[in-house]
Amino acid sequence: MIRPRDYGFDGDRAGWPLETRWRTPRAVDRGGGKFPACMDFKYIAVVKRIGDLTLRIMIVGERILPFRHAGDKNFWLDMIRRLLVAGHEVEALSVDIEATPGNGLPIRHVPQIPVYFRPDARFNVEHSRFGGVNNYVSKTTNVPIIFREVRRRQRIFRADVIHFADNFGPATVLLRAISRRVPLTLSAPTYHRNRPLYDAMLLASFSSFAVVVPFSEAYRRRLLELGFPSGRMRRIRWGIDVSRFTPPTDAERAAARASLGLERGKFVVLWTGFTQQTNEADLQEAMRIATLTLERRPLEFIFCFKPEHFKSDFRNFERPGIRVANAPETFRSACTAADLFLCPIQDPRSIAAPPLVWPEILAMGIPILTTNIPGTDEAVVDGQSGFAVRSAGEAQNRLEEIATDSALQRRLREGARRIAVERFSVDRAMDEYVDMWSALVAQSR
Repeated sequence: MIRPRDYGFDGDRAGWPLETRWRTPRAVDRGGGKFPACMDFKYIAVVKRIGDLTLRIMIVGERILPFRHAGDKNFWLDMIRRLLVAGHEVEALSVDIEATPGNGLPIRHVPQIPVYFRPDARFNVEHSRFGGVNNYVSKTTNVPIIFREVRRRQRIFRADVIHFADNFGPATVLLRAISRRVPLTLSAPTYHRNRPLYDAMLLASFSSFAVVVPFSEAYRRRLLELGFPSGRMRRIRWGIDVSRFTPPTDAERAAARASLGLERGKFVVLWTGFTQQTNEADLQEAMRIATLTLERRPLEFIFCFKPEHFKSDFRNFERPGIRVANAPETFRSACTAADLFLCPIQDPRSIAAPPLVWPEILAMGIPILTTNIPGTDEAVVDGQSGFAVRSAGEAQNRLEEIATDSALQRRLREGARRIAVERFSVDRAMDEYVDMWSALVAQSR
């Protein structure tokens, strides 16, 4: 089931329901006296200890917001909430163009300077500012600002470990001045060798970090091929709250389909974008697959765009069997109504993280049809949670096979949910991160 606050382009900007919002007690008592749990922000909870060690953790990343939105930082929002409930002290530095109130969470704004090095075709005119920070020039320009703020906050917060949720490029060599005193770790979600010297710059950007965290086995293997030391890597898949993303009931599916004006029994295919590694070439391939399939079978394809990526020209794709949407409520209904998620990734130089929307979709019992690139098999297990294909023609054949086989549909739905729960739980991810951080802190003392 999917609820308005659970997922979407701006799903729960108003915050969680009143009964689950964070409260602000005066202090946390750990037996040796009372002191603030995280400086300006104070929480109280049952402490979940790994190795009987409670940590102070600073998390640095772009657009870490106190509400669910269309970005991949929904994972870190879930992580921050769980770390606080587990009794750890957290401070997040959100590098963003705009300041957003923390809404009771320990999130501090770090100003971000956009550099319009070249237009990013994925963003529309209204959201072109995001293109200005989605390039190496901007990331490099912002590193000194981030460095100063991390150092300033560290004097106050005194983190045991500092984790970077984003890679800000080779200029992070500046962080070595900090790493001599506190362990630094870095998330490495995706690999996309789409420019000259990519590998050299990637390895240079890792140089200041004690441990780099690739999100997939495929990425870990690639780093080993590049000569990155295995002892400085730990593969930790990111994850979702599998209790929030659950398969919809028959009644919920029927209501969602009715709201979309779909015929009873119509097989519904969902595409959404752009995700972290997709672009207009992938959209064109998805449209090609849809067009080929509709020539032989009357399915329903729904293409949902995030507001920052939607362009009025995309409406030209609409025809019988293909609809285009950019409204959050349409996306939520489409997720609830969908029988299959279509997500071709064309660039063979990519390694899939996979995109965060994949485990969210899988947890709802929706199988995925994608292309066969490194990393996809960690979420899309052929014949269990979906299929990975090599061509548009093969994708068309798989679509027809699934649409006409109710037993296969049922098996894929069950397999999708199982893979999400087994491999992409945010609770499992948190335990692995805390285990890694605890070991680093113990070594540094």
